[in-house]
Amino acid sequence: MKTWMGMLLAAVVGGGVALLGVNFLKNDGLPVAPGDARETGNAASRLVSSNPPPKAALAPIAIPRRPIFQRTGIVLPKPAIAKPVATVQDSEIQAILAEAGRFFARGEEGQGLRLYRAAFSKAQNRKDVNLTSQVLKLLEADDNLALWREKYISYLVERGEGNKAFENQLSRGNSILLQGKDDKLLEAWTELSQAHRLATNEILRRRVYDIVGPMLKRNIFSLRMSPLVERYNVQPGDNLTRIAKQYQTTSDAIIRLSGLSSEVIQPRSRLRVLGGKMKIFVDKSDFLLWVTLDGRLLYQARVGLGRDNTTPQGQFSIEVRQKDPTWFRPGSDPIGPGDPRNVLGSRWLGFRGTNRVSGIGIHGTMETDSIGRESSAGCLRMLMDDVEMFFDLIPRGTMVEISP
Repeated sequence: MKTWMGMLLAAVVGGGVALLGVNFLKNDGLPVAPGDARETGNAASRLVSSNPPPKAALAPIAIPRRPIFQRTGIVLPKPAIAKPVATVQDSEIQAILAEAGRFFARGEEGQGLRLYRAAFSKAQNRKDVNLTSQVLKLLEADDNLALWREKYISYLVERGEGNKAFENQLSRGNSILLQGKDDKLLEAWTELSQAHRLATNEILRRRVYDIVGPMLKRNIFSLRMSPLVERYNVQPGDNLTRIAKQYQTTSDAIIRLSGLSSEVIQPRSRLRVLGGKMKIFVDKSDFLLWVTLDGRLLYQARVGLGRDNTTPQGQFSIEVRQKDPTWFRPGSDPIGPGDPRNVLGSRWLGFRGTNRVSGIGIHGTMETDSIGRESSAGCLRMLMDDVEMFFDLIPRGTMVEISP
């Protein structure tokens, strides 16, 4: 009897173990959570769930292998590590700036600015040192025009940071001008011209010229006495050509500023002369031309350019000055001055020819709608009133800088 009972118990236990093994295999060897479809579904669902689609095999994990043998005397190159670009990389300059910061913290601004200036002197020509924030502070606070402010402006312009200082510089120049003092006119003109240098587009340059233009009209392009224009007493034997050469200007400019009706001058008469070095700038992207006199903004006007970007860019010089020019049109007879077909208008300033550029210059036009457009054969066009004023101011040899 005991033997029979033992055999029955063994059969029951074995059957239970077998059933558990089958369920384990049907579920991919995974435990079944309560409520899972494989546990509670009908026969069809149990069949599907027990035969899921084959799964993609996991990619084998690459295990680095150490070499069995290692040669001696071979040095493997180390991977290059990119170094972060620091604002200031020079330890000496860092020390100067740190000391300046301590002065500013104590309220000793004069000493802090002095150290900023020292750091700038050491690093102004270095590309790996960026002192933009310090220069902006110096530009705002430093009144030493002759030695430093021009350098600050150039530094910011070269690094594309002009807009950060533009508003401050414009306000500075305008506030000096609004004092209404003749002895402050030259300083105001200088400050406003520096704001113009900081301007990066036509809108900003127009804002400056809207202030400078009326000041120049009153104090230069009129017959009133002004500290911005020199007075010259004519001596026996003088002539306008010699006086103009002495002052790096033109006879036409002296005639215009002095209100003369001809080139005839008399001893002991007084002339108004605007002397100094002229330079012409053209920004093709804004169709804008301006003239500086010893770095100060003197004149500004919109221009027309060559179609299909044919107006060249680069450095040029004025070689030809001609009033009422004849247009020698290729393939046709010359067209004289005053003829409506003469596209040169009343004035022509021709560039010195180069290996890649010839026949290019600045001239007037009767086609007012061509200003601000690309419609010429490559020359720069100006409205008649603009080109006649411009012509009078520009002597031969004046440099022209045309930017894209």
